[in-house]
Amino acid sequence: MIWVGILGAKGYFGEELSKLIAGHQSAQVSTMLDLQEFNESGCGFSRGNGKSAGYLKMMNAINRADIIFNGFSGTVAEDIYSKALSNGKKIIDVGDKQHIDGSAYPGSVFGLSELYKDKMKDASIAANPSSYCTGAMLGLAPLAAGNLIDINTAVIESKSGISCLRCGDKLECTDITTDDGSKIYKMESRDYAEEVKKQMLALFGKDALSSYVSYIIPGIKGIITSITAEPGTGFCGSDISEIYRGFYKFNPLIEVSGADTINGARNGFDKYFCSISASTDADTGKITVTTILDDVVRGSASQAVQTMNLMYGIEGIVGL
Repeated sequence: MIWVGILGAKGYFGEELSKLIAGHQSAQVSTMLDLQEFNESGCGFSRGNGKSAGYLKMMNAINRADIIFNGFSGTVAEDIYSKALSNGKKIIDVGDKQHIDGSAYPGSVFGLSELYKDKMKDASIAANPSSYCTGAMLGLAPLAAGNLIDINTAVIESKSGISCLRCGDKLECTDITTDDGSKIYKMESRDYAEEVKKQMLALFGKDALSSYVSYIIPGIKGIITSITAEPGTGFCGSDISEIYRGFYKFNPLIEVSGADTINGARNGFDKYFCSISASTDADTGKITVTTILDDVVRGSASQAVQTMNLMYGIEGIVGL
């Protein structure tokens, strides 16, 4: 049995993660500790105050766990990593910081579980990209791997609900509304665009991305990402959907659908897989890809569990 400590995981994500671990055949939660409980216990974790209540609770959580899902940041995270790794524990970083910096600790493996399988197997500490990056990269990866698009022409647009917002995300009003009159907000997307660019460079050696725009639509759930680009030198008019099916044939949590079956956002929500459709415009020749995922279920929680499975040599779909 793999004993799991969940430390500092926030809100809906923390709830969903604990549910997934509770239903996992090979893992169970040993300890849960959130930020409020930690602060109420006294936040002097080490730094000369090793006998504080906060320190004792954290050490107890580390000692009881084989692997730790950590959402704490700053010096608290540094102490957790130092003490956990020195005692042979594994760590998955589930905090916000790794989405900006790549990881909160040097030497960690940062990437999608589908695209970093080999590296995840040998990792002691790992972190996954944001849900926005997940939706974009799952759509871009088959195109980039086969030089099927001119990456300099790629335009990415994401639409999501408020559950996707991070602390510190900035919104601005637009004149756009939904069919029912709800106002649509444009989100500052620089961090997410940079995250996608770094993943493209690390995986495929491609350092360009022409446009990335994100919109927040109150009332919807999850993330719908659309990618449009001119065909590249590697594209010869093949059935684009079959290319995606071939690329993800060993990834059971990726569902490649026809363009006519993915239009409803609900198709990808409250599910552990990502729905993808891909098509080629008969008139312009442009390639269009749409990905749909639940930001917490598929975008974060199940990806973290997949990563744990890979780190322990367990089939990725176990527990999902």
